[in-house]
Amino acid sequence: MVQPYVQQTTLQLLISNILSSNFFTTFVGLLLVGACAPVLYWLGIALPNELTSNQTTINAVVKNLDVILKNTHATLPYPENLYSVYGTFSLLGGIGNTLAISFLLLFMSSKRKQNLGLLSIFPSLFNNNQLLYFGLPLFLRPLMLVPMILSSIAGTLVGYVAIATHLIKPAVLVIPNNAPNLLTAFLGSGKLSSLIVVAIVFGLTILIYKPFIELDNAEVQNEK
Repeated sequence: MVQPYVQQTTLQLLISNILSSNFFTTFVGLLLVGACAPVLYWLGIALPNELTSNQTTINAVVKNLDVILKNTHATLPYPENLYSVYGTFSLLGGIGNTLAISFLLLFMSSKRKQNLGLLSIFPSLFNNNQLLYFGLPLFLRPLMLVPMILSSIAGTLVGYVAIATHLIKPAVLVIPNNAPNLLTAFLGSGKLSSLIVVAIVFGLTILIYKPFIELDNAEVQNEK
């Protein structure tokens, strides 16, 4: 069985150091994270907190917070960063925006899938998708890798564009790690308009995952 949390301290530190670069406040850098993080996790590689749950220790995020605490009307040096874009819009339920999977499972014909959806949706709301990963399963399955990458990229794209075009304020304030990622955009910026963008991302991830979940369900039925 793949062990996603096997200690790989050296690799984790290396990735953490790389992510501290200002390159990951650019469109290309953030898009690269959105595309690569699901692949690494799908392979069972232990990732640093910056890619799974907490991006608030990254230099760009710290500098933004320092600026806003000194002057709430100041211009942020790094409005688009791993916290305001990737952490806020590409981790809904965990890596790959997998909250959409739990939601879709609630409407499957299989009673087993429905039960998995019920069991996994509450922890997924609080960014814990371990039940989902082992219950579906998702590791090393090409069928699930594609929508995971697409959903993560979609969240990154929508979040970046919304912030870059000033449709919403970026998340700057630090919120508790276990707070639902669905609320990070709102709690981190204090603006209700951010929830609209979160809803758009969630809707897109449902559309992306839906045909793949239905195909997975069909495969299970055929095996029976």
